[in-house]
Amino acid sequence: MRLVRGGSVPALLIAVGTMTANLLGYGFFLVLNRTQDADALGAIVALTNLAVIGAVPALALQLVVARRVAQEQDTSNRAPHTRSTEAATIALRTGLVTAAAMTGLTLALTPAIIWALHLTSAIPALLLSLVIGPTCVSYAVLGLMQGTDRFAMLSILYVVIGLTRLLAGVLAGLVGWGVSGLLAAMAVAAVAAMLIALAVARDMGLSSSLRRGSTWTPSVIHGMTATSALLVVSSLDAPLARHFLPAAVAGEFAVLTIFSKAAFWAPAFIVTVVYSRMATRGGSRHVRLALVATSATVLVGVTLGLLLAHPLALLVGGGRFAHLSPHVGLFVAIGGMWAISQVFVYWRLARGDHRFGLLLWLAAAGIVGTAALATHDTLVALAWTLLAGGAFIGLAGMTLLLIAMRRHRSAHSVPSGDEQELDADLDLSVGGLVPTPTDADTHLERHG
Repeated sequence: MRLVRGGSVPALLIAVGTMTANLLGYGFFLVLNRTQDADALGAIVALTNLAVIGAVPALALQLVVARRVAQEQDTSNRAPHTRSTEAATIALRTGLVTAAAMTGLTLALTPAIIWALHLTSAIPALLLSLVIGPTCVSYAVLGLMQGTDRFAMLSILYVVIGLTRLLAGVLAGLVGWGVSGLLAAMAVAAVAAMLIALAVARDMGLSSSLRRGSTWTPSVIHGMTATSALLVVSSLDAPLARHFLPAAVAGEFAVLTIFSKAAFWAPAFIVTVVYSRMATRGGSRHVRLALVATSATVLVGVTLGLLLAHPLALLVGGGRFAHLSPHVGLFVAIGGMWAISQVFVYWRLARGDHRFGLLLWLAAAGIVGTAALATHDTLVALAWTLLAGGAFIGLAGMTLLLIAMRRHRSAHSVPSGDEQELDADLDLSVGGLVPTPTDADTHLERHG
């Protein structure tokens, strides 16, 4: 509320935009739940989760662009128009390079995707690359809007991305398309959203970005350490279910994942609003604000999931999936744990520290290993494995934050009017797992 009153960040716009986009995304799955059989539903949700994982560089790109642009505007002595155009050119060029790289990588992994998801055709896996590539370009523009505090346009683009995807799902459902048809519609939607995003950025260095020049690709790769781990570990649910569980049960699992995704993305606007402030100011107040607000949102979500389980199951899946209502609260809790973890990931990324991502990769490996060895026989067992992984990351992040706050309190010489960052000298080593940054790490982050 202090930010809103100050007029520096229209938080309400971000809240409305991201929540509207999330509702459109949920509508996409509501359409699928009513137009696809359980087998096709399991495959489609697993593929869409792979699209999220494949778009990991896109999210890293958005965060890098937002941080670089915000810092450039905060510290540069050049004219605002000059520095904004130059930053936009580099941002868009980096988006195009990232899109080309991820399209090629997805095509190369097509045989593995077919095997892991038990697909009967290569077409859906091939179309997946046409979903991931354009998404990277769109997220470059999102980062540009976020870093320049153009939150109204950022909210509009969030809604555009969600709306095009929903229209793709509705079209595929009305026509009666299967897995391949739906992926084709999603690819068209991704391209349409990209073109709209580029139209928004047409006066911000788009033509210059097509020429050879510098990029922020090293920083994107560096940033993927944490963002990739977060999106991978939070999107493992449906692919693991598709691989290990019977097709019909995997379809039921896919229906329930809408609750975990809702709990994960619903509070996302909070950390989005404060992210650029974390990167350019003291940051301690903002991370605490984001953590408290996100935790409160998750608590409300879990409570509603337990109290309204049956009507929510009917709303999401219809009568044929009403028997899944006892598991609604569990899946809301899974998504909630990843939402809390996201606050800690963004906190460290805003300060140019990507080492927290190593803990998420350990959690992802632990989830996959546990599922493969012991907990892949039932829907509930797999769900509890995912919840345990999220709880581990949440506890680790809270421990690091408490350590940082204690060190900040001990620095009694910090002037109250210009709060020193509480985590400036934070050693993220947990039992020696994460190394202390070296001078080379700092140099890479500043100049890479």
